[in-house]
Amino acid sequence: MIVIDREKCTGCGACVRLCHEGCMFLVDGAVSIDYEFCSTCSQCVAICPEQALSWDGVPPAAFDAARLPSPEQLDELFKQRRSIRSYKKDRIDRVLLEEIVNYGIYAPTHNYGFRAVVVDKEESIQALDRILMRFLSLVYNVAYRPKIVGVLARLIGHSEEYLLSKPKIENSLERGFAFHHPAAIVFIVGDRRIALSVDSAQYALANMTFYAQVKGIASCLWGNGPIFMDRSRAARRLLGLQRHDRIFGALLLGYPAVRFKNKVEGRTMPIQWVGG
Repeated sequence: MIVIDREKCTGCGACVRLCHEGCMFLVDGAVSIDYEFCSTCSQCVAICPEQALSWDGVPPAAFDAARLPSPEQLDELFKQRRSIRSYKKDRIDRVLLEEIVNYGIYAPTHNYGFRAVVVDKEESIQALDRILMRFLSLVYNVAYRPKIVGVLARLIGHSEEYLLSKPKIENSLERGFAFHHPAAIVFIVGDRRIALSVDSAQYALANMTFYAQVKGIASCLWGNGPIFMDRSRAARRLLGLQRHDRIFGALLLGYPAVRFKNKVEGRTMPIQWVGG
């Protein structure tokens, strides 16, 4: 929760003016917080010139502009980051895993009740892999073996996605496993009743991927993972999920078994300008 140090607070009102939740008030020169409506976004902590506001009593630290990366460094970071799907069998120390996961809390969010469920034991990862393989086998037998399904996919306009998924599923079924030895899988879990949580989970995972990258840990956003695991009773039991819990995002982590050498240059995002 947000804590006010009354001795430091000067009653300038900067936090009150900034608060988009409308839960902060200035009464007789003193700041008060209606915690019923406070989302703990911590904008007030960041704006206070006297550092009179803190998170659970932990004092904030002033920004250090000298530590910001240069545009050239960000260019290198963004262009070096690639999804890694094959990992060494080395485990990641839990202290480092905790560091990586905790940077997710600094991402923009609509769901302040997220928690990270981290699977880093080999037997548990293998159990999740078996669950996924059973699901893939079912999908293949239902969606690809009957020819009529392919015909219907073309008729309703989903033929490209349908055809692209087929060799991926066949490759997994042929080799007998889905995961290429990730050292850990991070699931972002929260209350399924909170809106916009899927988007917020991706923001948190993005923070984790970039911090992992600078620590030498490779990552891959597991886009279909939440769909598979959230609908599996066995997976939910293994992950300790409750009734209202939903998996909103998932990330594979590990030491890379492959090393990319080159940045792919020349890629651009199509831009549509509006207003001349």
